[in-house]
Amino acid sequence: MKLENIDKALFKKRLNRFQGGLVAALLVLSLGLSQLYIALWGTGESNTLLNLAAVVTALFILAGVARLIRQQPFMHEILYVRALKQELNRIYRASKKLEAALQEDKPEAVIVRWFQLHGSRHLYELEDNTLTMEELNAQIEELQARAERLGLEVSTDDYSPELISRL
Repeated sequence: MKLENIDKALFKKRLNRFQGGLVAALLVLSLGLSQLYIALWGTGESNTLLNLAAVVTALFILAGVARLIRQQPFMHEILYVRALKQELNRIYRASKKLEAALQEDKPEAVIVRWFQLHGSRHLYELEDNTLTMEELNAQIEELQARAERLGLEVSTDDYSPELISRL
């Protein structure tokens, strides 16, 4: 995975519209399907199960619609951020192996950590999550010093998911 420069304002605008559309569609579909299910199968008693079935049906419909539209250009930024989060989570799950490899000064570990730190900073900037930015920048400087000490020139472009399995 490569880090991409995306327009933060455009990303936030598209994400807000997508999430708002999902919420509105879930509301409308759930209510409409609930009324339909109650009209078809309702009794004079509690219709909680029919309401639940309507919500579940609406979720399945929206999941299908989301699957259909994910190749549209307006979804690029949203899917990119989702993929970045998934990759960072994958690295996090291998953090014990990563820390052990960093202690041994393995070049693969430095590359993975470099991508993790820069990817996290990129994500934090996109989502305006600046609370831990100082700590993150300090970790980046520390890793830069380690890379220089090891004689490595590291870039986020050097990262590939296969490096995690080689740790």
